[in-house]
Amino acid sequence: MNLDALVVYENIHQCVTLSGVAAKKGRHVTEADLGVISQAAVVANSETSQIVWVGKSNDLPTQYQSIVNRFSCDGEVWLPELVECHTHLIFAGDRSHDFALRSKGKTYSEIAAEGGGILTTLSHTRKASFEELMESAEIEINRFQKLGVGTIEIKSGYGLSLESELRILKCIQILQQRVPVQLVPTFMPAHAIPPEYKGRSEDYVKVVCEEWIPEVANSGLANYFDVFIEEGYFSVNQAEKLCLAAQDHGLQLKIHADQFKSLGGTSLAVRLNAQSVDHLDHISKEDIKVLSGSHTVAVLCPGASLFTGTPYAPARDLIDSGARVALTTDFNPGTCPSRNLPLMTTLACTQMKMTVAEAIAGVTYNAAAALGLENQIGSLEAGKQFRVCQIKAQSYEALPYCFGELE
Repeated sequence: MNLDALVVYENIHQCVTLSGVAAKKGRHVTEADLGVISQAAVVANSETSQIVWVGKSNDLPTQYQSIVNRFSCDGEVWLPELVECHTHLIFAGDRSHDFALRSKGKTYSEIAAEGGGILTTLSHTRKASFEELMESAEIEINRFQKLGVGTIEIKSGYGLSLESELRILKCIQILQQRVPVQLVPTFMPAHAIPPEYKGRSEDYVKVVCEEWIPEVANSGLANYFDVFIEEGYFSVNQAEKLCLAAQDHGLQLKIHADQFKSLGGTSLAVRLNAQSVDHLDHISKEDIKVLSGSHTVAVLCPGASLFTGTPYAPARDLIDSGARVALTTDFNPGTCPSRNLPLMTTLACTQMKMTVAEAIAGVTYNAAAALGLENQIGSLEAGKQFRVCQIKAQSYEALPYCFGELE
């Protein structure tokens, strides 16, 4: 090993390694699983951007004691960089009028049926230039990064034509070359039925399966495929057709399910071995049991519940049953225009009765698992990527305590 490439970060007030969370694969997380080390040191390789060693500063192995590149991190709390595992980050326009309508008593479904909702954003996004979408998205990514986020999943889904969906995915590809944040692209043509297919949802599903999915898969622009299962959007049967076609072309799955009604989307996600199933505000007790023993990660969106005034997902039941639970902003213009992932830990603790340890695991290791990246990021352990969130605080407990206002 080239010692000249190694860097020692020492006197870290608290280093939250999440080693126990990783060992338990994110299930039944306790405070002890956070693996908190006081007065810690981390040895990192600057050439490979990997962690070499983690432990107490006083226990630094002899072979690393002569390293010249050393930095004191007194007063800092270190956690793994936060992972944002569900966003709709590339779009144009806003939906402030939808919010005003909801404040008068309109429901999400009623607004959508009247031509608002996702289709409003679709109209603005189709009209926006490639450069406008790029500029807006880069600003949003920078906002996430300032709040400790190092990895962001980004879905398409606001174009809903092959040309516009490819344009959004191309934006993600180019943005990855410009920003230090790791981006995970998801193809989501099944976000809504576009206006040109109104009343012809089966025709739309057919064209997506037979033409769009093969082209996107061949382009290499997406890792995942996603579908919104909900009344007025896509049925479980339609979602299954779409997901099977996506799998046939090498795309992994993420599924929106049970946000407003329990329709069986969670069971489908588990049956198809989806990487995650997201929202789950109305998940049934039967589906909680199905999910609890599966590989599929439950991704909860407390910001969307706060913003829309709808019920929060039953996090306590999910966690106690053994499910792996991640947290997300669900950043989007309609139901959660927030980039504040730390704030989601506050909502998780106060509104969904999660513990601080569970909430921190939800934005680190389990969020990484929701993207299939838990072997690379999500905990601070030797061999993993050196991606760290550093905060000035007395304790890691300040993350949810401070309403997302930590620097």
